[in-house]
Amino acid sequence: MKILYYNWIQFDKKNNEGGGVNIYQKNIIEELIKDNNNDIYFLSSGIYYDFLKKKAYIKKSSNIYGKKCKSYKIINSTCVAPAKAMYDDIDTYLNDNEMYELLKEFIIEQGGFDVIHFNNIEGLSAKCLQIKKDFPNIKIIYSLHNYYLFCPQVNLFYNNKCNCEDFHEGENCTKCLKNYIPQKNFLIFYKIDTIFEKLGLSNLSKRIKLFFKKIKGKQSKDYLDDTCCMKTTKQSFNRFRKVNVDNLNKYVDVIFSVSERVKNIAIKMGVLEEKVITNYIGTKFAENSIDNANLKLNDNYLTIAYMGYFDKIKGFDFLMNTLNKLPNNIAEKINFLCYAKIKTAEDEAKVEQIEKLNTKLHFAKHYNGYTHKELDDILAKINLGIVPVIWEDNLPQVAIEYAAHGVPVLASDLGGAHELSSSKYFVFKNNNAEDFTKKLTDIVNNKILLNDYFKKRKKLTTMKEHIDKLKYYYER
Repeated sequence: MKILYYNWIQFDKKNNEGGGVNIYQKNIIEELIKDNNNDIYFLSSGIYYDFLKKKAYIKKSSNIYGKKCKSYKIINSTCVAPAKAMYDDIDTYLNDNEMYELLKEFIIEQGGFDVIHFNNIEGLSAKCLQIKKDFPNIKIIYSLHNYYLFCPQVNLFYNNKCNCEDFHEGENCTKCLKNYIPQKNFLIFYKIDTIFEKLGLSNLSKRIKLFFKKIKGKQSKDYLDDTCCMKTTKQSFNRFRKVNVDNLNKYVDVIFSVSERVKNIAIKMGVLEEKVITNYIGTKFAENSIDNANLKLNDNYLTIAYMGYFDKIKGFDFLMNTLNKLPNNIAEKINFLCYAKIKTAEDEAKVEQIEKLNTKLHFAKHYNGYTHKELDDILAKINLGIVPVIWEDNLPQVAIEYAAHGVPVLASDLGGAHELSSSKYFVFKNNNAEDFTKKLTDIVNNKILLNDYFKKRKKLTTMKEHIDKLKYYYER
């Protein structure tokens, strides 16, 4: 089978860019290339720009799998990735035809494909989802790893304040992302990054990117106010969602959602229900999954953990505020471990908040991030993982990792993390300190409840099971 995968960033890009989707893409390719009957191609776009040329073109690239995977990059795409780089340039995304023609030319040059699987559309234009018009025999698949096709800032989270349940036909979009980084700043970095990558100076490139983020972030603070008009109008934002949903319904054969919650949101947005299939992401941890909680760990205390990012939408601020207000008789029985990478001065201030919790809880400690190699040792020390997201987080990878290692997950009712178990003790109303405190108190006072999570846990998906399901829909 000849398959073309698309993601805006190449799966083996250094500096851990692209997040969980990139890791997922790498894992899928790693599995499929084991079968010599599979002919795997990969295309990325939106972050590669050439100082010397202006016209967009496609260039073959090297990758960690050598000839087993044929990888290519679109240079000088008219649509810059990731999504936020196009926030004030929606009309280009909607109207551009150059990326479509380039994609069409590439497919012809490569002799066609059996399947094209888009893991997002960032870095390409809206029309690229219509590629089936010219190639009706190619199976077109789209995976909803995020909400970009419905929300140009990806998260369906209005102005970093609340979930966007009604965008008022695009009006709210004109007032969202008040401190977004202008597209030209992305382009400057990408051009510098291209040069440094050629010189083998990726680490220096990463430092410059962090510098740009700090400087431009300060310059763009309150870049928009409520009286300011963006280049992108209400009408264009409204059209953005309608065009994307229409393209999904007309030209995509199968749409994968990574959780039931994502599926329901897609249907609510107008996507045809019969096209959306929930396909939980496979994980290697599922192969040796632990199916019971470690009740003996710290018999007198409950060790809870937060792993990931210091982001507000991930629920970190909510968690800090709530832990600080716990009743003393509960707080003194809790150990808190936080594994989050320090990236900014604001992050350093949050580490201080964690350290201050030592005066409230029995114990609190911060670790500067973690690697997957460390997971076994880290999770062996934890009774309960906390996923307190205050947005519709599709399905946080960390929730799967917790569950696979015998660590129950106390999650908010947003996104897909709470779907991993049907136990009523492990889901709380999002952003609701009272409900969170009640659920945590029940577990502290009765640790045997931790096993209820596993009695009612959904079976985790192995990589093989996930690949088999992909193949089924590829071949059907």
